[in-house]
Amino acid sequence: MIKMAQFHHIKFLHEVEGLSQRQIAQKLGISRNTVSKYLKQNEAPTTIHRQKHYHGKEYSDETKRVVN
Repeated sequence: MIKMAQFHHIKFLHEVEGLSQRQIAQKLGISRNTVSKYLKQNEAPTTIHRQKHYHGKEYSDETKRVVN
């Protein structure tokens, strides 16, 4: 996952400087697929957004009792 500043840098390089996805990926040292993914998004990734997608496992009540 990239940081918010890098997200905005990707957007800037594409929209203002007119660089291609491949050029941005090479310049920043990240995957072209990552660049593509973030150019499609309208808002920067946040911790709250990440937690929605990558929240912890859901354990059964029995397992929770054993762990605690």
